[in-house]
Amino acid sequence: MNRQFFCFVALLLCTTLSGCKKFLNIKPLDRLAGNAFWQSRGDVESYVSNIYGQFRDKIQSTSFIPGAGELRSGMLKMSENTNTSARRYIDLLGQNLVKEVMPEGEVWNQWGFNFPSMTQWKEFYRVIQSANVCVFELGKRTIPGLSSSDVKRYQAEAVFMRCLTYLFMVRVWGDVPYYTDAYENQALGREDMKKVISNCIADLAAVKDDLPWTYGDPAFRAVRASRGSAIALLMYMNLWNAGFDKANKEAYYTHAATLGKELVESGVHHLLPLKDFNILFKGRSPEGLLEVAQSSNYGETLSAVSPFSDLVLRYPNKRPLAGHEVSYGYFRAEFLRVLYPDGQSDLRKDYWFDQYMYSNSGMFQFLKFTNIYAIGEQDVNPDDNVIIFRYAGAILWMAEALAELGKDGEAKTALNMVRERAGVQPYSGVGGPALKEAIFIEEAKELMGEGLYYYDLLRTGRVLDSKWCNKPLTPDQFNRGGWTWPLSPSVQNNNAKIKLNEYWIQ
Repeated sequence: MNRQFFCFVALLLCTTLSGCKKFLNIKPLDRLAGNAFWQSRGDVESYVSNIYGQFRDKIQSTSFIPGAGELRSGMLKMSENTNTSARRYIDLLGQNLVKEVMPEGEVWNQWGFNFPSMTQWKEFYRVIQSANVCVFELGKRTIPGLSSSDVKRYQAEAVFMRCLTYLFMVRVWGDVPYYTDAYENQALGREDMKKVISNCIADLAAVKDDLPWTYGDPAFRAVRASRGSAIALLMYMNLWNAGFDKANKEAYYTHAATLGKELVESGVHHLLPLKDFNILFKGRSPEGLLEVAQSSNYGETLSAVSPFSDLVLRYPNKRPLAGHEVSYGYFRAEFLRVLYPDGQSDLRKDYWFDQYMYSNSGMFQFLKFTNIYAIGEQDVNPDDNVIIFRYAGAILWMAEALAELGKDGEAKTALNMVRERAGVQPYSGVGGPALKEAIFIEEAKELMGEGLYYYDLLRTGRVLDSKWCNKPLTPDQFNRGGWTWPLSPSVQNNNAKIKLNEYWIQ
């Protein structure tokens, strides 16, 4: 079955619900998915593949990962010598003026940035509904050619994608409706995000061992859920909840640390030499845990507005020369000097930046994502996979959890695994707050541009600190949800239980 069929199924799932406005009032599944469909391995494989495709479609529908995960920290500044009318959203988001990037008449939205999409969750609920259908249908059938372990693996992939989708929604909107029943027909209100993530932790932990560590088909590496992917997602969800559920933080940190040790001791993944960073970010490397694939050879490239690289490259890494004389944005030099102190060697500084690193101008470039496939003067972005999780990040999350548990020696060992790969002198300082800050700095350096920094500010409370956030939130703004995105009033259609994010109702 081709992807168009599944897009039709997904559309049917939502149009039956008034464009997903009634996304919790669900018709019987045999009328939606079709009893005649679930007949072969090919049917199941196509359906599960399309769940990933639906997720991909949402995150490329706008500048989702850079807009939500990087720009709101304000540490990326719009270049003054670029087209200010087209890229002013960089500074607006950096000042938490989120509503000002939304009008459809703004030039960036006319050019396809589609920031109003950030107020809509219906596409994410299509992923969740598809995952629920998959788990249900595979649980009630015997399908020729599928062993019991095959069935469990496909169901675990669906659960994984459901949990990943809930995480993405929680990080953007906070509380969200939560359901896993494919037959759910009750109008549900928004559930406390900590409870949503706790449910996801329990759901995924129950099936993670049904996922393989590796796939026989190398094309599946890092772009389909594996046990390493599940461990990374579980680690991150535990760290997220630890930041917001202080009463239970020790249990979350303990779970994250235990998972990190399991991942390291598996020996399945390893850190690539930093000189091979192009191999890493091209994708499907032994360091990759979860990625959204791109392939120019197969026409599977993300929209021009979705990658972070679009913001921080210029000619000759962006072509043609006309229009790309400068980068649209640059990391503030004062921020980079905190991360990269004078006199400290670091291969990331050598490989990912050039002589204009501290220029505070459009001459700046961030060279981390530079697998260029452009032909001649073709105006395209680098052909890199979008990294969701990778091994280096999981090691640092393990270090963070261990430090929070007071296990400073083990935390330093984990931290130094990543520092050693980067050619940085091993950390030998004191434990406690100094060690925790060293780990945070390492996360900021290692994962820069991968759509995690702003979320790390949120879960660690550093979004209140001007050292780490250019326009920090006040405690009152934070508590009232100033870190979220607005929700479109359309999410309330046919469901009076849905309440909007009050901070943005002004």
